[in-house]
Amino acid sequence: MGTLKLLATGAALVAGINYVTKKRADGSSIFEDFKAKAPDLVNKSKPYLERLKGQFSKVPHIKGNTRTYPHKFDNFSADSDPDYTS
Repeated sequence: MGTLKLLATGAALVAGINYVTKKRADGSSIFEDFKAKAPDLVNKSKPYLERLKGQFSKVPHIKGNTRTYPHKFDNFSADSDPDYTS
């Protein structure tokens, strides 16, 4: 069943690439149109990216705090009972 899904996904991907890169009557393709508009789209997206960066800079674990583990392990001792043997 996994092979069938893989074949279907591959076929859909190839069909999509073929559709996007296929030349129209005027000699251009959808991909070429997107490539021509890309700089304008990047300039339009800059305010949104700056706002997103500002939101992430307010998150405490990203701004200055380098700990990646929960605080409950701050006082963790690996050998809490040294006399215990299993």
